[in-house]
Amino acid sequence: MMSFLSEANASQDQAVSADRNKWAAENYRRGGEAIEKKNWDLAIENFGMCVKLVPDNLVYRQLLRNTTRKKYNENGTGAGMLAKAKLMGIRSRLNSARKKADWLEVDKAAEEGLLINPWDVQLLADLGEAHKNLKNLDIARESYRLACAIDKNNKDLHRSLAEILAEKGEYDEATRMWEHVYKLDPLDGHARNMITSMQTLKTTHRGGYDDAKSTQDVTVKKDEKPNKTAYDDYAPTSRAQANALAPGESVENDLKQAIRKEPENIAHYTKLGLYYRKNKQLDEAAETYKKALQISGNSADIRELVEDVELDKMRLNIELGKARAAKSSDPVDRENVSALSMELIKREIEILGARVERYPQDMNKKYDLALRFMKTQKWTMAIPQLQKACLNPKLKGKALLALGKCFIYDKKLPLARAQLERALPEMNHDSDPDSFKEAHYLLGRVLEELGDKANAEKHYGEVYSIDSDYKDVRKRYEDIQGGTGAEVRLEEED
Repeated sequence: MMSFLSEANASQDQAVSADRNKWAAENYRRGGEAIEKKNWDLAIENFGMCVKLVPDNLVYRQLLRNTTRKKYNENGTGAGMLAKAKLMGIRSRLNSARKKADWLEVDKAAEEGLLINPWDVQLLADLGEAHKNLKNLDIARESYRLACAIDKNNKDLHRSLAEILAEKGEYDEATRMWEHVYKLDPLDGHARNMITSMQTLKTTHRGGYDDAKSTQDVTVKKDEKPNKTAYDDYAPTSRAQANALAPGESVENDLKQAIRKEPENIAHYTKLGLYYRKNKQLDEAAETYKKALQISGNSADIRELVEDVELDKMRLNIELGKARAAKSSDPVDRENVSALSMELIKREIEILGARVERYPQDMNKKYDLALRFMKTQKWTMAIPQLQKACLNPKLKGKALLALGKCFIYDKKLPLARAQLERALPEMNHDSDPDSFKEAHYLLGRVLEELGDKANAEKHYGEVYSIDSDYKDVRKRYEDIQGGTGAEVRLEEED
């Protein structure tokens, strides 16, 4: 009987969890729509609900924090003095909850306070402490990271972050945090010892010493790289290792030495950032470019490098999410990938939009922006960008094809026909067979719907002659030849 009840309770818990994730996904969608309209309050309300429904989801927390910052225009201080008066009551609740080790209440109170001031270091630290005790280490790490970024000279914050990173097995970044603690306080012997300990733990973890039954189990060939942890690709060489390398032995070390000699030379930072990007050390690349941005006086060129790394990180998260979803039967994993993908597209639109304004003669950027608009079904916004992109001879064919598709989905078939007919002379089956087939096929569909079956047959025939399995071209071509008149619903075509 007890076993049956346990199974029933487990099933009920799973159903509740599925419902929560479903409602969270719906609130995420609404939040994204609110951001698009710059309705920050509504977006915050929706993302806040996501956090309440799925409190261990890091992405929802990040969205809530970023949107709150946007609400306050990135002013670094949050709401005005009148609103901040509420923080006194929140801090009192928070301190009381901490004394009782009521970490769920600490989490709740800290989140309420961060809606008033998302840059409040103490609230971020409180949130980090709560999730450290709740064993939500990703959220704890993110909270402490934000706090450390704001208060770079707070030794205790960096110590707490280092401990979280070590617990997660991210030993390289933990080493960097302990090095920072030691820099802040050269008399801190514990920090000095932890730097060495992190390297030992990293070696043990990589070599598999913890589980090895003999030294033979952990022998690594000289030409083999040891197994990496999930975070090893993101960390720089530690200072102790760097100092042991001679010039020319390490590109990273040489560039760091160049920065130490010429700390105001922006080129050294950009070269080091590029090195990190090539090696997929994206956190290090971001930090390096941010330093360069500060030294450069907020140069637009350097700011673009920071943005590029931000997009790289979002794409990496999507790749990791897809890998996880492929191994999982939980639909929430696929929903999260979809949500991350949409967030990436929206961020790309923001960044590309600014660059189109900065580089009005760069037709490639207009074309790229148009493709992002098309992914979000904003046909009328994509059209003017594509019309301009057509002026570039190298882009003309693809831009006209995309323009034809926009007019199709915008239900302007005569205009779609004109653009596709202009696109075809620019198409070459040998160099771009996919675009060639798509242009002829779409033109055939448009002509068929407009009643010009003779010319539709001609374009279907072009595709049929080289790829009879392309979409439903075989049926359409044969139906027109047989006079059956296949029904056309072009607007429903994906």
